[in-house]
Amino acid sequence: MGIDRVRWGIVATGNISTQFTRDLELVDDAVATAVSSRSQVGADKFAAEFGVPHAYDDYRRLIDSGEVDVIYIGTPHPQHYAIARTALQAGIAVLCEKPVTLTAKQARDLIAVATEHKTLFAEAMWMRTNPVIQAVFKDLDSGVIGEPQQVVADFAFYKPDLPARLLDPALGGGSLMDGGIYPMTFAYMALGRPAEVKAVGSLNEDGIDLNVAMAWRYDSGAVAALTCGLRSQNPWVASISGPEGSLQLPHRFHHPEYYLRTTAAGVERIDVPTHGRGYHYEATAVMQSLRAGLVEVPVLPHAATLEILDLLDETRSQIGVRYPGDDDDLSG
Repeated sequence: MGIDRVRWGIVATGNISTQFTRDLELVDDAVATAVSSRSQVGADKFAAEFGVPHAYDDYRRLIDSGEVDVIYIGTPHPQHYAIARTALQAGIAVLCEKPVTLTAKQARDLIAVATEHKTLFAEAMWMRTNPVIQAVFKDLDSGVIGEPQQVVADFAFYKPDLPARLLDPALGGGSLMDGGIYPMTFAYMALGRPAEVKAVGSLNEDGIDLNVAMAWRYDSGAVAALTCGLRSQNPWVASISGPEGSLQLPHRFHHPEYYLRTTAAGVERIDVPTHGRGYHYEATAVMQSLRAGLVEVPVLPHAATLEILDLLDETRSQIGVRYPGDDDDLSG
C-alpha cells in the first residue's frame, strides 16, 4: 500500500483519545484528519485543539467521509464492537482500545470480518509495543534467567471519585477490563496460555468486580499470580522469575522506563530510551503493517487478543461477572 502520510480518524474525544492524538504528533508520516464525538460541540473542540480538519457528531459519518485510512477507537468498551465492525466492512483499518470487545466471540467475529474484507484490525494493547517491555522479553528469550517458572503482576488503584463507567455493568465496568488485562497480558507474553485458571473476586451489589486474584498453572510447572482491583493503591509492578534469576518491572510496569535484571552477577538496572507517552509506538506498528498490506499487526497478534478475551471470559464466569453481549448469538 503506497501511503505517504497515513490519515487517522479519532473516534471519541476522552482522555485516552487525547493522549493518543498528542502522541500521534510525534510520528512524522501520521496525520489526524478527522474526529467524531457524541456531540458536534465535543468534536469541534477536539478538532480545534489538535488542528484536525474534519469533525463529526457520528462515527458513521467519519467512516464514510473518505478522509481516513485508519481509525483509532477510544470509546467505552461496549461501543467498540459496532464501530470496529462498521469500519472494517467499509475497508477502513482499525486500531481499537483494549479490550477490543467485551467477549471473545465478538472479537472472533471482528477478526473474521477483517479477514473477509482484507482490512487491518488490531487491539491497542500499547504495552506490547513499549521498547522496555520488548527489551524484557528479548532478555527472557535469551535464557538469562533460565526457563521462567513464576510471574507475579498487579494492577489495582483506588480513587474516591472513580469514573462512573468503571462502576457501570452496562459499560463493561469493573477492574478486570481496565486493569486486569495488563497483568494477564504480561503473564501470557511470558508463559503463554495456562492449562488451568483459578479466580476469586469481590463484587459490589451491582455485580462489578472490585477486587480480583487469579492463579494460573502451566503444564511446564510454571505458575502466575495476578491481581487487579478498584479498592487499593497497588505498586503496579511485575516480575518474571526462573532458576537463574528474575526480571523485574517497576511501578507502572505496563509502560516503564527501565527494568531490573537480578542474576548471580548481581542486580543490574537496564535503561531503555523511550519518548512521548508511549501510544505512538503502537501507531507506528499499525502504519508499518498497513503499508505492508497486512490484516494483523505482528506485535499485536489476533491470536493473543482472542486468548486473553477467552481467559477474561473464563475469569468472569468463575467470579460471577456478566456483561452486555454475553448471550448474543453472532452466528447470523
